[in-house]
Amino acid sequence: MDKVFVDSGIFVTHCMIADNKLVRLLERYELFTTPNVIEESFYKSLFLRAETVYGKSSRYILKEKYLKEQRSFKPVYTYFADFLKQLTHLNALEIISTNKDIILTSIELSWRYKLLPNDALIAATCKHYGIKRIATLDSDFKRVEFLKVIEP
Repeated sequence: MDKVFVDSGIFVTHCMIADNKLVRLLERYELFTTPNVIEESFYKSLFLRAETVYGKSSRYILKEKYLKEQRSFKPVYTYFADFLKQLTHLNALEIISTNKDIILTSIELSWRYKLLPNDALIAATCKHYGIKRIATLDSDFKRVEFLKVIEP
């Protein structure tokens, strides 16, 4: 089975609008992601939830509402606490780590492919682990010659 790196946009759309891209990926590929992608996905989902419930959001509004109105964020919490936990326990999603070599490579890739740091870290992680496909909504990865962006 081919390896695919899952970027934050896939998790966010699955969490927020129950889009089935992630489910289709599960059926066809061996899935990988990193802690920074999970963190970014969780944050973006909380931000979008705040925007949906309260009509607008900023990092300050999110922090205030998350502290005072935490119940409003229960669907996002449940998704990340339960669904992602199930995926990892079933070995359907492997959360892989970065190291100093990956970080140093990411700086080089950031410059070479004009990627922002987090995207460069993802590309470097894929390169390190031999992952040649990425499921993403971010077109910047199309500039990375050793990655193939797939449509889930």
